[in-house]
Amino acid sequence: MLLEDFLQLMADLGGQNVLYLQVQDQTLPLSKFVLAREDCQLLCGGQAMTLAKFRQLTGKGSKSIPLSFCWQKKEIPVYGVQILPAEGKIICK
Repeated sequence: MLLEDFLQLMADLGGQNVLYLQVQDQTLPLSKFVLAREDCQLLCGGQAMTLAKFRQLTGKGSKSIPLSFCWQKKEIPVYGVQILPAEGKIICK
């Protein structure tokens, strides 16, 4: 998935929603964003990042780069996004 595609999916959502990654039976907070010239990664960690913070970190540069999701130094494939507005959660699956 490209970063610009992920941002387009989230375009209409409020910035206070928080980002999670589902790995097997666990829902893990996405807390760190690493942006490089050729790709970018969302990493699992302690406290879930808000969508507003994620948008701020992506900046205004080119967004036509691959986005990957990582847990324990392994890339986790993501095939969809579940949006739970009542809970303020965005779960990447």
